[in-house]
Amino acid sequence: MSYSFSRDRTAELRGSAQLNSNNYNNQNDEEDGFGPNRRPMGTSNPYLQQPPAPPQPAELPPQQRSHDWGYLPDQHNSERELYEMRNQQQQQQQQKAALAVSDLSTTSGFFDQIDRLKYDIDAINTRVDQIGNLHNNALASFNEQQSKQTARELEKIKTDTQQKNTMIKTQIQELENSNGRLPNNPDTQMRRSQTAALKKRFLDTIQRYQDVERNYQLKYRQRIERQIRIVKPDASQDEVDDIIDSDDTPQVFAQSLMNASRQGQSKAVLSEVQTRHDDIKHIEKTIVELHQLFMDMQMMVEQQGEVLNTVEQNADETAVNLKEGNSHLTRAIAIAKSTRAKKWCCLFLCIGICVMIGILVWWFAFGHVGVGGSSSTESSNTNSTAT
Repeated sequence: MSYSFSRDRTAELRGSAQLNSNNYNNQNDEEDGFGPNRRPMGTSNPYLQQPPAPPQPAELPPQQRSHDWGYLPDQHNSERELYEMRNQQQQQQQQKAALAVSDLSTTSGFFDQIDRLKYDIDAINTRVDQIGNLHNNALASFNEQQSKQTARELEKIKTDTQQKNTMIKTQIQELENSNGRLPNNPDTQMRRSQTAALKKRFLDTIQRYQDVERNYQLKYRQRIERQIRIVKPDASQDEVDDIIDSDDTPQVFAQSLMNASRQGQSKAVLSEVQTRHDDIKHIEKTIVELHQLFMDMQMMVEQQGEVLNTVEQNADETAVNLKEGNSHLTRAIAIAKSTRAKKWCCLFLCIGICVMIGILVWWFAFGHVGVGGSSSTESSNTNSTAT
């Protein structure tokens, strides 16, 4: 009986499984991939063995939504914010790496830091050249899109250069503080001389950067003035200066030029003046920052003015002493050669005298014929024998 019951139960389960399979296939054909999540065959519980649902993106603010999630955001703003964030992080990492200076208490660490700062100052000079080239491109550009691209590049490289200048100033101050903690000895004097020379080099670089910015500020003003006088030839110099210097340049320019007969050209000149006005404002901001940095470094140099004078005096004295040392060295070489030749002559003369003395001693000591009284003694002996 149990066997029959088991067989009937098995048949019932098989029939139920086949029915579920047919229902699943029919549902698959009807839904065509757009219905609810499908279940494996033989599963009666709809919540078991379901594939995990893909993760849904979190709801983003309108200004941060991207096209990847099916939104319609302001993509330019989000990309710009992301770029600025990455740029800021890179700059912070560079500053941290640059501030991780060598051990200034050791001579090798001090000179490593001096070499690193010299390299950074040379990099600043290279960037100043690049800024000058970008200013030339901006002055030669008549395309609004190209002008905006050049302005963005200028803003970026100026920001990086200003941060680099601040970092160099901080590291030079660290060198000053390190030198102040050392005892007064020749090694400390050498360190102070090196630091003073480095400050003067950095000060010259800042002055060069200021000259470049002032030069192009004048060129920008001259170009704006030419554009204004094309549309309004009777504009006075005061009116031109007010248009260039005023923060409300678009309104002032529109009021003064939109009444002219050439409306199209007036609008073009208005756009040009607006762009160049922004460039001049950026240049003025850079000049103010450089002036402040220059004054800070000038104060540091004035505090070490005596050290600089001592460095220059020591350098001049070193050059004179080096020249005199070279002449003395040449003289010493000539004297050494002459002395060496005289020594050889004296040696040969002494050897000759010794040889002569030896010969004379040998000749007179062994009673050779005709030497001293030996011949007279022999003759007297001969005479006495004959007698």
